[in-house]
Amino acid sequence: MEPNRQLRAARGAHPSARTPGHPLSRGELAELMAAEIYRRTGRVAPVDAHYVAKLERGAIRWPGEEYRAALRAVLGIDTDAVLGFHPPAHANSGGASLPPAYVPDGLLELAARAEVSDVGAAAVESLEEVAELLARAYASTPPNELLVQVRRRAAEVSALLDRRTTLAQRRRLLVTGGWLALLGATVLVDLGERAGAAAARASAASLGRETEHPELVAWAVEVATWTALIDQDWPRAARLAAQGEALAPTGTSAAVQLSAQRARAAARLGDGATVRAGLARAEAGVDHQCGGRPRDHHFVFDGRKLDGYTATSLAWLGDPAGEHVAREVAARYADGPARRLATARVDLGLILARDGRPDEAAHLGMLAADSGRLVPSNAWRVAELDDVLADHRDVAEVAELHERVRGARSRQGP
Repeated sequence: MEPNRQLRAARGAHPSARTPGHPLSRGELAELMAAEIYRRTGRVAPVDAHYVAKLERGAIRWPGEEYRAALRAVLGIDTDAVLGFHPPAHANSGGASLPPAYVPDGLLELAARAEVSDVGAAAVESLEEVAELLARAYASTPPNELLVQVRRRAAEVSALLDRRTTLAQRRRLLVTGGWLALLGATVLVDLGERAGAAAARASAASLGRETEHPELVAWAVEVATWTALIDQDWPRAARLAAQGEALAPTGTSAAVQLSAQRARAAARLGDGATVRAGLARAEAGVDHQCGGRPRDHHFVFDGRKLDGYTATSLAWLGDPAGEHVAREVAARYADGPARRLATARVDLGLILARDGRPDEAAHLGMLAADSGRLVPSNAWRVAELDDVLADHRDVAEVAELHERVRGARSRQGP
């Protein structure tokens, strides 16, 4: 067989959209051909990289008119001869519009249709990577700024889903959309936007069910649990955490997070046994999380957070043993993240307040309030400390903390 060097040169002169600086690959050319044939005829042509290789090797010297027309359109060539194609000497030697083996077989066309896509693999991979980067930026990015990026990327996912995709690409895009919806729900809770958060959470759960991704569904329940804790609806938080644990697949970060949240809810209900059982399950699951995501990813339970959950649970339970844990957590986060440090200081303040040290407790509360990183989802913890110190308003530090909390409430509402 004489190689078709003209076709190979034409492909080599056409730049790749996926890999800047490189020529169009055989696989990319095949995808573009299939899309062009479908656009012209409404039929799915089983074109792949192997078919393009046959053309370039010269195994197929005169492809059907639909294929030649697609190649001319994709490569911007006017005539077949420039692509190295010349009519055969005999009229019946290869002019069929589709390879004979494919014409009568609808089953093969079904398989081919599942593989035709207008969306490049690079676009799908890029959105997956960006969604991960946004989740990793959660702890260090102001919520309003992060929300803008999350919404923009979610719109890009929606735009790609409106185009023709392979089944695998569609699932990957839906899963990426699910993670973005979860992150959006989390940020909206931080900002106190309950309606928006509920809608985003419901969207994430729906996408999780649609893609048979149970961890997405479990994380949606976790966000609802966290919201109930912020709203101080302890029975609802405990119920949701138990439901989420039952849904979360073993070995997932969602399972660990829900165990820890269940412990916090139980602490508010005075159920010490459930607190310790939940913390024990979380500790056992920390080192067995699957998924391969980095530990600074928001939907990975960073093992260092467990001491923080323990400190909060013991503070709410009224257990003096929480003081040592809370001090360790505050020391660990002295250099950041600021939000975790503020929470640790409030936990320690609650323990000290109940231990008869209101001045120290109020000082810690003011440090948390001055952190500059409080948002509606954690600012209520400072108000909680102020309420616990209500009988000590004659102490200067307590009075100062109360004035700050009262001023914040008058500006922002309850």
